[in-house]
Amino acid sequence: MRLTGSCNLLRATRASSKPGLTSTKSSDQLGGPDQERERTYKLAENVTDRLEDMGKDLGKMISEINDISGSLNKGNKPDDPLSQVVRVLNGHLHQLKWIDDNAAALEAKVKAAQKATNNMGTNYGNQANDAVAGFGRSYLGRR
Repeated sequence: MRLTGSCNLLRATRASSKPGLTSTKSSDQLGGPDQERERTYKLAENVTDRLEDMGKDLGKMISEINDISGSLNKGNKPDDPLSQVVRVLNGHLHQLKWIDDNAAALEAKVKAAQKATNNMGTNYGNQANDAVAGFGRSYLGRR
């Protein structure tokens, strides 16, 4: 049942339960909560209509997208140069994503190691920092 049917049912119930409130009154003559209720009902009806229209538009868009993708997929032949390029680019994209994920993990490990090194220097005085710096100089000097 649509919202309009619910509104009509509520109006009929209200009219039958309170004889003083009949449906002959227009929404302009209603006062207080009744007028606010009428405005709310009208707003709800408008929202329902707009949502139905949006649903129809969305359905049309989905069917158009499916039609287009179906026609594009029909042309995908393994020996087609365009599909070969797409496969190569997709492979590159997956590899770049893997590199990005692992680079982020490596960066986190490096930061943790730097933090641990700084903490070691504060716990053991400057001897640890000198040892780390000496190791770095000796390692870089060998290159």
